[in-house]
Amino acid sequence: MRTVPDLLRQSARLVPDRPAIVLDGGETLTFAELDARSNAFARGLRERGVGHGDRVALALGGAAWPRYATAYFATLKLGAVALLTGARFGEDELARIVAGYRVAHVVRPGDDLGAGQPAGPLVAAVAPGDAAEVVFTSGTTDRPRGVVATHANLLRAQVAWPSAVRANQPCAHALPVGSVAAQAVLLNCVGGQHTLLAQAAFTVPGFTAMVARERAVTVCLVPAMGHWLVRAAPGEATPMPSVKGVSFSGAPLPVPIMADLATVFPKAAFHNFYTSTETYPARVATRFDPARPEAVGRPVGSSAVRVTGPGGAELPPGEAGEVWLRAGGAPPRELLDAGPVEVAGGWTRTGDLGYVDAGGTLYLTGRASDVVIVGGFNVSTGRVEQILSRHPAVAEAAVCGTGHPVLGEIVAAFVVLRPGGADATTAADLRRFAAEHLTRPEVPAVVRIVDDLPRNEAGKVVKRELPAAPVEFAEPETGLERDLAAVWAEVLGTAAVGTTDNFFEIGGDSLAATRIAATARERLGVDVDTIAVLEAPTVAELARYILEREAR
Repeated sequence: MRTVPDLLRQSARLVPDRPAIVLDGGETLTFAELDARSNAFARGLRERGVGHGDRVALALGGAAWPRYATAYFATLKLGAVALLTGARFGEDELARIVAGYRVAHVVRPGDDLGAGQPAGPLVAAVAPGDAAEVVFTSGTTDRPRGVVATHANLLRAQVAWPSAVRANQPCAHALPVGSVAAQAVLLNCVGGQHTLLAQAAFTVPGFTAMVARERAVTVCLVPAMGHWLVRAAPGEATPMPSVKGVSFSGAPLPVPIMADLATVFPKAAFHNFYTSTETYPARVATRFDPARPEAVGRPVGSSAVRVTGPGGAELPPGEAGEVWLRAGGAPPRELLDAGPVEVAGGWTRTGDLGYVDAGGTLYLTGRASDVVIVGGFNVSTGRVEQILSRHPAVAEAAVCGTGHPVLGEIVAAFVVLRPGGADATTAADLRRFAAEHLTRPEVPAVVRIVDDLPRNEAGKVVKRELPAAPVEFAEPETGLERDLAAVWAEVLGTAAVGTTDNFFEIGGDSLAATRIAATARERLGVDVDTIAVLEAPTVAELARYILEREAR
């Protein structure tokens, strides 16, 4: 294969009448139809002045999967570059992209540039080293960046593409148009002669019905979709026995619910794929192993992984540092109009932190940007999330930093409980669980139980949108609570302290804890020390601790 459109041409020749794209509740295109329509669409683009190297923004969402695939292959057949904007950008941001990146044409829903155009083979000079597409990063913490991939980069995802007729293994997904995962599914299906089953927007009843109706063999999900399947109302998530393989991408495996997912996909093996917009086709994969649930996996094919320390030197197994990936034989990606991504000797920085074990298996501990500095101690939010997710009542957790007048930052955790978990599990329970496995700076000072987590269209948690509403003030009820609240207010210099106010949130630190313990012993005659104040960070918890200690 020389270029990406060659994948479509070959499949159209080998299996012309096989469905290539099936939109749930919408249009179906065979491989022959997709090839012919993309030829006609390309001629329509050329009539509008689009040529080799020009940029075409595909502003099409999931409801337009057949049109999107047509426009995508049409753009690449001309030697033009497809900007995969999808439907994620509002009009203002799309206008900025169009102006800032000199976009020659924008394809929108309803555009049918191929109407009346010949559908025969198209002749255009396209080379493997030409830019093919621009994928935009997820933008969960900063502004999305455009990352350019050449034809050669995209085709390197597989060492060889089938050159003879292959059995169909329909693949179902509801991934957002323009994401790295969705592009991988599109090219793997088109090049592998498999039917792509697309749902415009993920819903549990709709997805399970599509899988059953089309007898999907493989399914591609982001972890959020796994959570929605498990948390669905009774009868919505019916078992899908036709599925033999379930692949997760976009975020770490949803470890706490993997056993529950096995009932939804009773005959499937579960796999996790790890890559990034900047590093693809370099990737790491694993089959889920309950004995090593947090393992990300080993490099796939010619991919390689390494972990480096602050000076750039490679670290030995077991030591955590920055994760880099390399795809052997694949040209690296570049930032749109900004040159190469951060590459050193063919290695591309992922932005993640992690380590490899002695066997070469990768484990992630968080994002390099997701470090909370608590009183001078660096805390990886990823590690805290992993620990909280081990609690049997927790479905998923998101951890971030929040400002603190003394410590600079403290750790805040937002937790979604498994069905039924809310009946018996409290924030205090989760904090005590975390304290058993984490160092003191890592233990969340704030734990909030929420119904769901804010996400972008790719299903990734957007931490900047995590709720941060203050806890309501709770009046002390017992004499001991009133006395302790008065001591806390005096030491912390605040007018009033409620029984559920968190010690760290209202200005507490180790020095204040020492003073509170000493004042309480002297004035109230209770047996309490500094450690107790730090580990029971509310007046209610400290009062309960004192009463339990006195009852022994």
